[in-house]
Amino acid sequence: MDGAIDPIHRIIVCTLCRDIPTGIRSGESLCVDLRSRLSAHHEPAVANGFTIEGIECMAGCSRPLTVAFQAPGKAAYLFGSIDAEADAGDLVRFASLYASLPDGWCNSGQRPPRLAGKTLARIPGAIAGERR
Repeated sequence: MDGAIDPIHRIIVCTLCRDIPTGIRSGESLCVDLRSRLSAHHEPAVANGFTIEGIECMAGCSRPLTVAFQAPGKAAYLFGSIDAEADAGDLVRFASLYASLPDGWCNSGQRPPRLAGKTLARIPGAIAGERR
């Protein structure tokens, strides 16, 4: 075994959203920026523990740009009104926090400051073996 960490966390970025002031679709460039920032991170769980994917809509159209975090057994988050340039650092800080949380659950005071007021949803993670 080479000590590599398999990515278990996903960051999903809307690639269809247009920035309100500029009309530019910045999702793809945010994906590239996040990949670069995460791969350079000093924590292996952050540097190697995330995949970053673009998708053409997460239905957050009234609050573009939308970004989601999810992992098996953890609460998922959807953030909106993301500024691709200004918020990238806090998205990486949230990735570090999210990777450290066993169930993904955190309150608004634990999230990085630029993400305050940008949480559109926190969806509880499925519990292993849970049945309806």
